[in-house]
Amino acid sequence: MNTEQIAQHIEAILFSLGKPVARAELARMLGIVEDGVQSALELLGSRTGSGVVVVDDGTMLELRAAPEAAETIERIRKEEFTREVGRAGQETLAALLYKGPLSRSDIDFIRGVNSSQILRTLTMRGLVRRVENPKDARAFLYEPTTELLATLGITHLGDLPDYATVREKLTAFETTYREKA
Repeated sequence: MNTEQIAQHIEAILFSLGKPVARAELARMLGIVEDGVQSALELLGSRTGSGVVVVDDGTMLELRAAPEAAETIERIRKEEFTREVGRAGQETLAALLYKGPLSRSDIDFIRGVNSSQILRTLTMRGLVRRVENPKDARAFLYEPTTELLATLGITHLGDLPDYATVREKLTAFETTYREKA
């Protein structure tokens, strides 16, 4: 692979993972030495006119919006935060509050639709957080944050209306329909 190809692959990996990645990990993923990563980063850094940049703290790399786009991104985020969470958000939050922590696939199963975008929005708003799944290192679980509890005016999940009953019904629903699937 030449430097241009390595740069393209680094950009694609950082975009697809959507999280910081260590230089050493990138080198391992690409089957190259770390110097190859550095050369590709220099090439990426010299490009102009892109809406994204690779942010490098010396160890970790992450794909982010270019500084020139910061004002636009900030405006869009503010608009996003002022909107209601809508029905999809309410369904997702209810599932997490009464049954969480849950994987994205569990939330999708409960709602019957893909929940990726609403989980991203709720996470950005600080209402939901992503945590490691102790049963599967390749997947994450989502759980409600203390910010969400404070927003709802409660201090414990048990303070939710009919918490025990709803939790019981969700478990029964899940068991019944997973057996049929």
